[in-house]
Amino acid sequence: MNSKTGQAMRNDIDRIVGEVEESGVCVVPNFIPADLLWRIRSDLDQLNDLERQHGVAFLESEGANQRVFNLVNKGEVFEEIVQHPDVMAVMDKLLGGDFILSGFSSNTTGPGGEEMTLHSDSGYVPPPHPEYLLSANAVWMIDDFTEENGGTRYVPGSHKLRTVPDSRRNYETVPIIGEAGSVAFLHGYTWHKTGSNNSRDGQRRALFAYYVRPFLRVQENHIVSVREEVWHRASPALRHLLGGDLWLNSIGFFDGPPKAYREAAFPRRSGLGTPPKPTSQGK
Repeated sequence: MNSKTGQAMRNDIDRIVGEVEESGVCVVPNFIPADLLWRIRSDLDQLNDLERQHGVAFLESEGANQRVFNLVNKGEVFEEIVQHPDVMAVMDKLLGGDFILSGFSSNTTGPGGEEMTLHSDSGYVPPPHPEYLLSANAVWMIDDFTEENGGTRYVPGSHKLRTVPDSRRNYETVPIIGEAGSVAFLHGYTWHKTGSNNSRDGQRRALFAYYVRPFLRVQENHIVSVREEVWHRASPALRHLLGGDLWLNSIGFFDGPPKAYREAAFPRRSGLGTPPKPTSQGK
């Protein structure tokens, strides 16, 4: 997918979006170039080790599973991939043309790692969920996803129910299978969970970039948690993903509207002329 441009790329994106909308998930093989995959693995392994050493690691299953949150704040390679143009193109079509980053985290499951509770990434939205999609995940497969090593499992067709799973019931799940270097696009209403890692010595590393419509509250408060140096070098696309822009000229103020909106208010309301075109308000 990385080598295609123009119409071929648009056809790929249309196919991916169509499969996500129909099946709830689409796995795109050979998405991550070998050199980029190596960089991600190296940086993620370092982060996992550092957070354990410093006593701040988020561990599950008695330490077999580990998560690292706020990746965009913890390495330039993560800043790079969270705004990958092909991922952005898919999310653009899935999420109505505008979206922001809700959270970007890793999930490493080792031998003996237990399965996660079945859930929907839009479970905080009262059902029935809107017919239009509120959120979607790009799952970067850093290792092979297999049935044995804790690859993500999901309930086929669950995204069409537009609700959350009943915790009192057991549902049949199937694994998302893919080779390292693939990216899976996951519908935000699809019921899914981390699988059990029943392998002897195989860990399963993955990154989860979770995008939402701009009017939703986000998992990670990037305005507060992301370091200034990341903001200073961020591209316009990344600044937008982190919530640094206004949405519909009304959400995301810093101490009220920006100067251009203040100057426009009097003539607009007094009928004294056309107000100046306001500029964007960034972090």
